[in-house]
Amino acid sequence: MKNPEDYQSGWTQTIINPKTGLPCSGGAARNIRLAQTGGAEALFNAGGVNALNQVTPLVQQLQAQLATAQLFNQEMARRLERGGVKRSVK
Repeated sequence: MKNPEDYQSGWTQTIINPKTGLPCSGGAARNIRLAQTGGAEALFNAGGVNALNQVTPLVQQLQAQLATAQLFNQEMARRLERGGVKRSVK
């Protein structure tokens, strides 16, 4: 078997050909399934969208942390400009 991953994921298992109504398997079944998903480009794009969806929450969390840090830095800059930061000497 050339592509055991295709078989294990179900791509080459038996399917009914929608044009002929006959069962087919192997490369023909893979080609039908690939066509039903919109072709190789659609499958590739779906993988990219999936990866982006997994990274999005992390990016949102980092943006929230950055916004908090910017507010903190702005407040510290205001205090420094007013001379409101007192240093303790030991």
